[in-house]
This record gives sequence, C-alpha cells and structure tokens, in this order.
Amino acid sequence: MARTGVKQSSWIGRVFFADLLAGLRLTLGYMMSKTVTHHYPDHEKWVPYQRHRGHHFMNTNEAGEVNCVACGLCSKICPCNCITVIPFENDQGDRRPKVFDIDLARCLYCGLCEDACPADAIKLGQEYEVSTTNRATLKVHLEDLIAAPRKSEDGGDIKPAKLDSAGSQHSILRPESDAGRDWWSRVRRD
Repeated sequence: MARTGVKQSSWIGRVFFADLLAGLRLTLGYMMSKTVTHHYPDHEKWVPYQRHRGHHFMNTNEAGEVNCVACGLCSKICPCNCITVIPFENDQGDRRPKVFDIDLARCLYCGLCEDACPADAIKLGQEYEVSTTNRATLKVHLEDLIAAPRKSEDGGDIKPAKLDSAGSQHSILRPESDAGRDWWSRVRRD
C-alpha cells in the first residue's frame, strides 16, 4: 500500500493554527513579490511550444501542390464533423481535394485529423488568435489553409509584438527584434 505525503498535525499545530499561518505567509509572500504582467496584445505575444495545437495549415510539396490525396480520413475521424472534403482527379490522374473546408467554430483542436492523415498533409500550427466577431470567417477553405502560418522552430518565449491596426484584432510579431524572454522564469515557485 502506498503512503501519501499528508502530514498529520499535532495538537500544538491545531492550537496555534499552524496551517492558517503557513497559508497566510504564502499569500503575503505573493503580495509583496514583483508581479508578472504579460502586455498582450499591444506590446508582447507568447509564441507557443512545438506541441501546441492551434490553427490548421496544409503542407505542400516542392511544386506548390498540396500533399492531400482527398482520402477523407480526416473528416471521418473528426468527432465534431467540422471537416468537408470533396475529391477530384486532375489531368495527371492525381487525386486532390476540390473542396477542403474546416469549420473552426465547431473544431475541438484535438489533433485527430493530423494523426489520421496518411499523406502528412494537414497539421495544427501555433496560431492561437482565431477569435472573430463574424462567424462566416471561421469557415476556412483550402486556400486559407495553404496560406496559414506554419510552426516556428522556437517556442515558449514572449516576443515583442504590436496590435494590427488594419482591424483584424490580432497581434503581429515585430521583425526588428528576435530576442524574446522566457515568461516562466519570472513566475515565483516556492
């Protein structure tokens, strides 16, 4: 039988409220320490790790054609039925998707479509800013998936960014500075 790490308090601890004092000490320690503030989206943006599952993107080959063979496995395994795939054959006899739509309003970002794809065509990237006020823009088409940002090599850092003034309400990384800082190093751990 496994032993737990629960410490039995003695009668002295109960009389002098040792647990209450330990909790108050921890709370006061956080109150007096330097705050950790993330200035998102105006000045900083967090770049997620490689394992983050964000906005979908479609891989292409060297010729610029999509790797998708329109087998439909991604739409069959999707638990919320948000992927629509309609195949066609081009002049060379290659099977490609005529329609490849993803409804991001229904997507769970579970990654099952990425796991089921035999051609390594669909991937989940690191883009997490998919919110919008127009529901029609959450239906993503094949052209949007090809143009979507890929995974970055580095992740877990906070990079300098600015809010897009064009009205998309997304933050854009500033190209002049690649130096980021690790947000987790500023969090106090006792």
